[in-house]
Amino acid sequence: MGDPKRLVHDQAEQKIDYYGKKIAGMKQKYGMNFSDFEKRIHLRGGKEDFEEWDDFILWESYVTASRYWEQFV
Repeated sequence: MGDPKRLVHDQAEQKIDYYGKKIAGMKQKYGMNFSDFEKRIHLRGGKEDFEEWDDFILWESYVTASRYWEQFV
């Protein structure tokens, strides 16, 4: 059996790569980083774009997950 710390490290690297690709896809789609996109969503006021709102929720989860896994590398 392998070293548990090494296994967690390897798993974390795979997850970071996975979420990094998802984040890059969102950056490409909207031409901005998550912080700027978040500001755009919140400044929109009453005009909701449901696709953008769904993407915001997804993008936020990708950023959160990536940050979580970064603590293991």
